[in-house]
Amino acid sequence: MIPTDTTHRYLIFINGNRGPKAKNETTDNRLHEKDPTGYWYALDDTIKKRFPGVTPIYFDGHHPVNTSQHRTEFNFAKSYFLSRFCWISKRSRWVLNKKPNPAGFQLRVDHGLIAGENLLNYFDQKGIPLDQVKIDMVCHSMGYAYALGMFDALKSKVKFGKFLILSPENASAQGRDWSHFEEVWQYGARADDKESDVIYYQDGIAPQVAVPAIEQVPHAKGGRIYIPADWPKSKKGFVKSHHLLYYQWFHEIKPTDRGYFQLGE
Repeated sequence: MIPTDTTHRYLIFINGNRGPKAKNETTDNRLHEKDPTGYWYALDDTIKKRFPGVTPIYFDGHHPVNTSQHRTEFNFAKSYFLSRFCWISKRSRWVLNKKPNPAGFQLRVDHGLIAGENLLNYFDQKGIPLDQVKIDMVCHSMGYAYALGMFDALKSKVKFGKFLILSPENASAQGRDWSHFEEVWQYGARADDKESDVIYYQDGIAPQVAVPAIEQVPHAKGGRIYIPADWPKSKKGFVKSHHLLYYQWFHEIKPTDRGYFQLGE
């Protein structure tokens, strides 16, 4: 359904850490109308096709590794190399850096608040009444914390549609009242249950756990969607189970599958 003339609908994309080349950078919280870095590997194009008539907006949620659960590049490298020995083990969970980093997470939330204020200024400059604005959000990895900050800045002023959370980093650190959204879906690797992959094939960049209260979202309106169990092992691993370059399984979610999304009213 294409938005009506009285509804201004925006699709917000928030990327995560942009890799070693940007390790000394931090987001400037600026608004972009196109992906400024190529971070999304055309995954955003797949999503935008399901939201015809909606204006895409991009924010850079990149922050250094010290804000992550790894805390240091050494810890990241150590976890990666240890995971290479866990071909058949689900029990070596200590290999993955899963201890929350509340301070680092909150720093990203705080930057998201600034980005939310910048978005409100954008609407003001364009003369768009906030009671006519509806926002859908897509975030990946570190962008999850940033998205929460944006939500905090916007929640009392605009309406929300879908929230698509891709492989969130430090996911257990914070959640929000998901009832503000029409749908909330968390996508990513399966971990910490009897059906999870062995450590070698799990997401080691952002070890996956549920975002708080996701299980309370009505079954038809949200929940966790995992990499399919039959997904080729050559496309899974410490990096591959996290990186958007290997997110082809996400494209293949069908309209009849749970976790499929498209533009709503």
